[in-house]
Amino acid sequence: MELSGARVLAFGTSGDQGSGLVEALRAHGAVPVVATSRAGRVAQLRADGEEAVQADLTAPDAVAAAAGEAGAVAAVLHVPLAVSTRGGAGSVVASVGALTAAGLPVAVNLGTVLPPPGAPDPFGAAALAEGLLGTGAAVLGVTAYLENHATPWALGPLSRGELVYPRPAGDPIAWMTARDVTAAAVAALARDVRGRALQLSGPTVLSFDQLAAEVGAGLGREVVYRRITPDEFADLLRPVLGPEAAAGVAGGYAAMPEEPNPLMAVDSSAAWAELGVTPTLAREWAAQVLSSRLQQAAAPS
Repeated sequence: MELSGARVLAFGTSGDQGSGLVEALRAHGAVPVVATSRAGRVAQLRADGEEAVQADLTAPDAVAAAAGEAGAVAAVLHVPLAVSTRGGAGSVVASVGALTAAGLPVAVNLGTVLPPPGAPDPFGAAALAEGLLGTGAAVLGVTAYLENHATPWALGPLSRGELVYPRPAGDPIAWMTARDVTAAAVAALARDVRGRALQLSGPTVLSFDQLAAEVGAGLGREVVYRRITPDEFADLLRPVLGPEAAAGVAGGYAAMPEEPNPLMAVDSSAAWAELGVTPTLAREWAAQVLSSRLQQAAAPS
């Protein structure tokens, strides 16, 4: 579809994982209309000169009404993990179905990998993807975000030259940037990808030792990898996520097998080429994004 001048409803624009949606839409000449469930954020966005409407992604009627209010002709979504579980999947599918039934093309970032039949699926991603595809939406699966290493819990160790994570040093993962994923989601609209699933991954498969070296190269100094326990990970997460969420994340890592997950190291070069997006290398991301995050964290408050 032609996005220049098109009014596009955008869900999930806050936080690192969805923050690039507005920028990606504007890069195509579209008019982004941010949809959020928080009335206070709607007011703040409007005060800042942005277009925004209130709608909860788990409330199909509200989503349909928001699309009408916004005059939207398409929609792009980053599905938060909190609503992409088995419990919330039905409501998300119904909301997307309300949009596609009204004639809006929709692209959805699932926020996790697309598991093949029979593969472990702790978040119910397969059922959610199947439901979304049934509405005619484009569905994007992702591996792991480099932005995980630019969050407050990660910046302290990195400032001391350590990249930490509760996984084996040799674990191979094709890390990717959230901004590349938002660019891909908007490109899926522009290129009329409908009713299809595309699995995306980073441009190179890296062990944690290799990732640390690439991050160090981008920062211009040595960075080494240190594996931490799930309990140590929870200690880092607790001030950021709160005790309950931190314990839940730590429990998930504690339950993971030591063996690598092949879904985290897939080759998605054909999907990137179809969408016309070139994924960012880890060292490029470290130089462009992580370095400024570290400087901000070190600056006196």
